[in-house]
Amino acid sequence: MVIRDVVKRTGLQKRTIYYYIDKKLLEPAVDPRNGYHNFSEEDVTRLSVIRKLREAGLPIADIRRILANPRTMTYYLHKQLKQLQIQLLITEETIKSLDQFAADLPACHSLKDISAQLEKAEFKPDISKYQVQFESGDARLIAGYLWQYYLEAPMADYRQFLWQKVMQYTKEHTHSDLKVMSGYLEFLPPEKLDEASVSQYLRNRKIIGLTPETYPVFIEEMKDELRRFASDPVQKEQWSLLYEPVIRPATLFAYGANHWMTEFHPDYEKYYNNIHACCLALRDELADGRKTELAELRDQLEQIFGKSCDLETSSYGELEIAASFSQSVYAQLPPEEIRKFLETEK
Repeated sequence: MVIRDVVKRTGLQKRTIYYYIDKKLLEPAVDPRNGYHNFSEEDVTRLSVIRKLREAGLPIADIRRILANPRTMTYYLHKQLKQLQIQLLITEETIKSLDQFAADLPACHSLKDISAQLEKAEFKPDISKYQVQFESGDARLIAGYLWQYYLEAPMADYRQFLWQKVMQYTKEHTHSDLKVMSGYLEFLPPEKLDEASVSQYLRNRKIIGLTPETYPVFIEEMKDELRRFASDPVQKEQWSLLYEPVIRPATLFAYGANHWMTEFHPDYEKYYNNIHACCLALRDELADGRKTELAELRDQLEQIFGKSCDLETSSYGELEIAASFSQSVYAQLPPEEIRKFLETEK
């Protein structure tokens, strides 16, 4: 369709549509006979999405990433909501402070008088006391990160009930054991979050498609991935920095929600059962002292995991996290950046 029809369909002006084309938010086909753009239904859909997200105040850069990977929309909505909440709280607190200051202000006869009075004033509100107001948004961020791949099916009544249970469970942990995880997801550059999200989605689909007959092949792949993880000093340092404050709490939390999620979506049940079986089998192989070819890998992992992750008794699900570590959110920052983040969380 020609741009005149697109204007009618979307309510956007021509110059706005051309601006979005210039910013590479859409790339409509060009008619070679006359050089005019030939817009498709998908282009109209993209423009409608762009229009609404711009109305909500999202920047072009974030919209571009949403269009490239719609599954990440939760992250960018959370980011925008939190920014707006903070701006609103700062404005409200500043209005209160300014109103009180104006009411108490005596007559000022010089700039010196004004300066003396302003020295006593405080117009930089402390919004940390409002942290509880961000609870719902932080819970959505964490739930979206953990389970965004299973939210596509229609929300029938029972599924809605289960999801409410999951969200309530998430809220209960958001400002305790998951507080650092929430901060870490916000700290990550959006493009890094996108990369990890796509990689995790592809891996999840692979695991969902496993069968008992293909378990051995996947387990061998995990061994190779674990060997690369165990021989990479950067990944080992990233694991060491993030394990206690972020990885372990998130792992235990997700495990606690499994009974809801396995009912919530059949694909999650497949994912959980398959990865559970593969990790359990791999743990048993690593614990088998007769398998000398795994002795070096077992020693390396035990050294990395330390006392916090005993392969012979517990936490074998963390084998999957270590195996997929290089593509996960945990490996998206260099160790020095992780240290800066952790310093801000103290």
